Amino acid sequence: MQFTTLLAAATTLAIGTSAAAIRRDGARLAQFRVFGAEGCSAFNDGFYTVDQSDAGTCHSFVGDSDVVASLNLEVLTTPAADGCTLSIYTDDACTQGERATVVNVCNNPDTTGESWNSWKITCPSSA
Repeated sequence: MQFTTLLAAATTLAIGTSAAAIRRDGARLAQFRVFGAEGCSAFNDGFYTVDQSDAGTCHSFVGDSDVVASLNLEVLTTPAADGCTLSIYTDDACTQGERATVVNVCNNPDTTGESWNSWKITCPSSA
């Protein structure tokens, strides 16, 4: 009986481990981290990876569990992201409050209480 339980646990672990591998869709272009408070230190909500398939498309934060009160672009991968710009927006359609990000510079919205609601990476080949 213990052998059966051990075998079932090992099988579950093996299946779960292989399912956890997520394939990228094109070259990795960037990585940015989002925070639930201004200042890029408190309420670290994790990071987003940006792949080549994300280029030229608006991505909304709306519906994610937390408000994005500040954002830090951690990495812009070279040479894949040469000439690319990661922009963040205060609306969820990438049309208002645009700000181009710079690596390792914290981005707080201009108005206290406002949040970042979408992002887009634009590259020369996706224009």
